[in-house]
Amino acid sequence: MEGCNMIWALPCSSCVPGQCQHPRASWGYKGPLGEANPNSPALPVDNCAPSFTMLPTLLLGAIFTLLRASPGWAEVPVQANFDANQFQGVWYIVGIASDDQDFQDSKDNMKMPMVSVTPSASGDLGIKFGYPTPDGGCQKIDATFTKGAMDGQFSNMAMAQTDIRVAFTDYKHYAVMYVETKKGDVKSTWLQLYARAPELFPEGAQRMQQLAPQVGLNPSQGAMLAKTDQCTGTISK
Repeated sequence: MEGCNMIWALPCSSCVPGQCQHPRASWGYKGPLGEANPNSPALPVDNCAPSFTMLPTLLLGAIFTLLRASPGWAEVPVQANFDANQFQGVWYIVGIASDDQDFQDSKDNMKMPMVSVTPSASGDLGIKFGYPTPDGGCQKIDATFTKGAMDGQFSNMAMAQTDIRVAFTDYKHYAVMYVETKKGDVKSTWLQLYARAPELFPEGAQRMQQLAPQVGLNPSQGAMLAKTDQCTGTISK
């Protein structure tokens, strides 16, 4: 079988001719293996991508070994010519992937946080997070992303975020954020998919999927978050 449009599709274990798996199925949708969210019907394409499970286990192991040995393994991109003024405004966090155990334990019940970004003259970013709470409310947290060595690279030591990078963004629709955290001796890697609207944006999803294996994450460690308006009034537009 030939590959399908990777903007929308991930390799699936069983493909139906003319359809491919929606990213929700591989990035956190809680349903049967390979089954997409029933509210997000399969998208018509010419062909389906072959399943990763069709590849021999030893071959997969060799591929990941080569990736980890590659000098580029630790190189996380930063958006070229990053412009903080274009990046400012309100974003929704529509998807997250991480090897953090607390996230893994709670990801199936998480809802979309909101983020408001305000650049400062020093190059730092003023951040207001709005996190939906189980009781239907919204927890607001103020933070500062301190500018790092490159434009588009930051840190936030108050939240144990030692490396924050705007890896990819088109400013108008999506941004892929890379974050490293260190709590005591435990280090964690995060990818967050930002969107200007509370919807999955195809190019952003594709960028996140491409970056994930480069930073050591896999689809089972991710989730697309449930839409909610709990923080709309708290994080003003």
